[in-house]
Amino acid sequence: MQQVGTSHRSPLSGAIGFLGLLGLALLVGVGSASYGAQALIPVFGVVGLALIITRPEYGIAFFLSTFLMAYPKWLQGSGFLTLNNVLGGVFAVLLTYKVYREQDWWFVRVPEIQLLGLIIVMYYLSETFNAPDELQVSLLGAGFYFAEGLRIFINRVAFTLFFVNFIRTPGHIRMIYMLALGFMMITALTGVQTVLLGGGLKGYRAFTGAEELVAGQAGLIRAAGNPNRLAMFAVIAISGLWFLIQSLRAPLVRMAGMLAIVLLSLAVFLAASRSGLLGLAVCGMLIVAEGGLNVRKLATIVLGGLMLAVLVVQFVPERSLERITNIPVIGSEDSGEGEASIERRSYAWEVAYDLWKENPPLIGVGMGNWSVARFLSDPARSAGAPHNSYLLTLIEGGPLVMLAFIVLLWRTWRNLRVAEHYVTIPGFPLANMTWIVKSARVSLLVFAFFTLFADLFNLVILFLLVGIGIVIRRQVEEVVQRQSLSY
Repeated sequence: MQQVGTSHRSPLSGAIGFLGLLGLALLVGVGSASYGAQALIPVFGVVGLALIITRPEYGIAFFLSTFLMAYPKWLQGSGFLTLNNVLGGVFAVLLTYKVYREQDWWFVRVPEIQLLGLIIVMYYLSETFNAPDELQVSLLGAGFYFAEGLRIFINRVAFTLFFVNFIRTPGHIRMIYMLALGFMMITALTGVQTVLLGGGLKGYRAFTGAEELVAGQAGLIRAAGNPNRLAMFAVIAISGLWFLIQSLRAPLVRMAGMLAIVLLSLAVFLAASRSGLLGLAVCGMLIVAEGGLNVRKLATIVLGGLMLAVLVVQFVPERSLERITNIPVIGSEDSGEGEASIERRSYAWEVAYDLWKENPPLIGVGMGNWSVARFLSDPARSAGAPHNSYLLTLIEGGPLVMLAFIVLLWRTWRNLRVAEHYVTIPGFPLANMTWIVKSARVSLLVFAFFTLFADLFNLVILFLLVGIGIVIRRQVEEVVQRQSLSY
């Protein structure tokens, strides 16, 4: 009798598959030896395309990694044929087919997507009608004009659009969120390693070295070449890791997670970032406020604080401690490490205010044009950044863009609060998403705090949090709707 479910595969089928893989391996090997790493591009392209079509969520994860990681030059591409643009093109085709098949344009009606569209339009109008004079820019030299441009921002908006359409389940969200946390943790810990090995920016500040990467090198988050941003990544990773370990029961895993949090806190001190230290304090207060204090949480925080104090005393250079504690109002009145940085920021804010008064009422100078616009109007001929996301958007996009970003942050906060209201209900089907919702909410507040001290509205972390807020709220509301229909 034939057994049900028994597979009758020919013995040759396994051999054929093995020989096929062996032939592919030989082809790749010979191609690499003859033509270099470029021979791997078709292989990566075919495998990647098949994976994206069958499992779009992995394609989104790959897309996210291109923002967070510097890939080798042979894989990056050049001009308009870059890895990001190729992925964007593939997802654009998939989204077109998805809309055609389902006849559902729901994402167009999402307020967050509409706000991002408004921002793009206002940046375009600013660039078109009020950009710095091309003749003056050309006289300054092409090397001076290093603006990122509107194209990169549109790329991130496209990522958000694809994210909300192809991240469909709680499992997808967990994968993406933990991937981002992993990148931020590794980046911050790499900065710790840099200082402990005797390196660092100016010989003492933790950073990844990413700003020294040339196009052919692989590396982690390129933006973490700035120590202040590295500190921000460390603090955001702390918020995620804290709520993750609170959702776990294995004591050893929880202890390992707590040790990682201590090391991430050490990264803030080694970065000698004053905004990072303040952000760490804000994050700590938000964690304490979440659910209040109890004996277990208090003991964990005290133990972690003692471990951090020991590590700070042992490993943080004196220059880093002097700089990180030289905070206006609460710091020393004497001139010390980092005092010049405070003065430069204050002066930049004054210049930004003067630039805003000179611009037309509703538009700015165009995205990425701050440096040129400031250089042309600043008597000191400086091109330094304003170190404030709101001032930067006010100058480059105008007041409507600045207001749109503020509303975008508020809408994302609202989405996460609505989701949190339901996932914390005992027995709710998506209760296992509680740690992600709480972590994303705290991370959003921490990110909003850092926007006061850095130019962050073009950073992928914002678009990731916006996407997570939209998707989680949509999933929660779908569950609530199904439950209401079942009664």
